[in-house]
Amino acid sequence: MNKKQFWNDLKSGEFVSMVKESSVGKFILFPGEVYNVMKPIFAKKDDIERVYCIFLNNKSKIISIEKMFDGTINTSAIYTREIIKQVLKFKATAIILVHNHPAGDPEPSIEDKQVTIKVGIALLSIDAELKDHVIIGDSYYSMSDEGYIKTINDRMKELHICIN
Repeated sequence: MNKKQFWNDLKSGEFVSMVKESSVGKFILFPGEVYNVMKPIFAKKDDIERVYCIFLNNKSKIISIEKMFDGTINTSAIYTREIIKQVLKFKATAIILVHNHPAGDPEPSIEDKQVTIKVGIALLSIDAELKDHVIIGDSYYSMSDEGYIKTINDRMKELHICIN
């Protein structure tokens, strides 16, 4: 298969179900791995923001990869309640939140950071964890690598100590 044919097949979405199905039960530990798994999924329709969750068990093995929300060219609404419903449905102990930036720059917006806090807090309140929020563009940005997820978790632990 030549590169042009491969790219056309990739953009057609033909590989999306293959990627999702073959990833179940596999470990995913690093943002670069998330990027490699998810980049082909975003290739199909890269003109709008889309939000996926990678649902993980307590060993960081993938239970499922699910598209959660579609947005517009530069924004996507993320409803924490819908994420929590899916976490409970899959009996997941953690998730990796992933969305794309169609313009290619993976740098997070203020809204991206705000939703990361909101989802992280919601998950911790049901004894689940937000492992990372990866933004995919021409490259990727990992909120975990940048220390943002640790800050959320540390703040929640402080609150928990104060409450008890």
